[in-house]
Amino acid sequence: MSSVFFFSCEKEIDNVILPPNIGTTPATSEIGKFFEDNLENATQTINVNSSNSNQTITSNKGFTYTFGPNTFINASGNPVSGSFTIEVVEATTKKEMMMINRPTFTHSGRLLVSGGIVSLNATQDGQQLSINDSEPVSASIPTDNYLPMDFFDGSLDSLGGFGWDESEDDTVITNTGNNNGQDSTFFEDMFSFDFEIDSIGWINCDYFYDSNDPLTQVEVVLPDTFNGDNSAVFIYYSDINSVASLSDYDADGTFDLGASYSTPVGMDVSFIVISEYNGSFYYQLAEATITQDHIEVISVLTLLTVDELEIILNSL
Repeated sequence: MSSVFFFSCEKEIDNVILPPNIGTTPATSEIGKFFEDNLENATQTINVNSSNSNQTITSNKGFTYTFGPNTFINASGNPVSGSFTIEVVEATTKKEMMMINRPTFTHSGRLLVSGGIVSLNATQDGQQLSINDSEPVSASIPTDNYLPMDFFDGSLDSLGGFGWDESEDDTVITNTGNNNGQDSTFFEDMFSFDFEIDSIGWINCDYFYDSNDPLTQVEVVLPDTFNGDNSAVFIYYSDINSVASLSDYDADGTFDLGASYSTPVGMDVSFIVISEYNGSFYYQLAEATITQDHIEVISVLTLLTVDELEIILNSL
């Protein structure tokens, strides 16, 4: 399967399974395989022919990508000629972000609210192409949200956890159209987040979630036999488009946000647990309000078939 890279800014993700806290390494468990399947199912492939003029492609979700004849280059640095393939993966909801395991936290531990995630990759005959940074791709995400967004690059840390860093050079323009003073709701389909893609990698259109409430660490404790080797744990925020991934690197069954990570006290959330043990799948959802030094004890997980698990996750 061709390599896929992601940006945060949505192809529809149908009947997918929640992934664990892993990166792009090959699957070593059934949970890991479901993660790979999610990425594959979420990938939209578009065949393109090179042109002497600008081209615009539109994804299934209505995202648009405009590029010129010199935008995509081969390993020799020359503009691609002939037919080539563009792959996109897009997520605009917290469910979709959770399914592809792209939590909305910075590497420094700050909570983000996302306007969308995008991945754009390009290959020709199986060979990786690059983006010419002097002629980038112009991307546009349709939205009914006209709040200002910032541009964040995504990457894995040294432990394999995924996070975001605010870009110092790239920006997101919130395009609200020209409403000439009319009711903005009339023009909601005209809103978009516009930005440039000048390299392969993850991008997230977000803003920092600012709150006057105190911040706290969060722990989730799972039953015996369930741990970071066979389970995924997420915080699913009720009122904002955000999701957090918790980690259990020492596989002792206690998951946390990480040493430098914290979340505001008083937020309504759901803790979502997916596990695979001896070929069977288990699930639990626990609703809670975050308290200071929050510890959520999950005493039991429910055994489910794969079909039952898919139905539950896709109903979130």
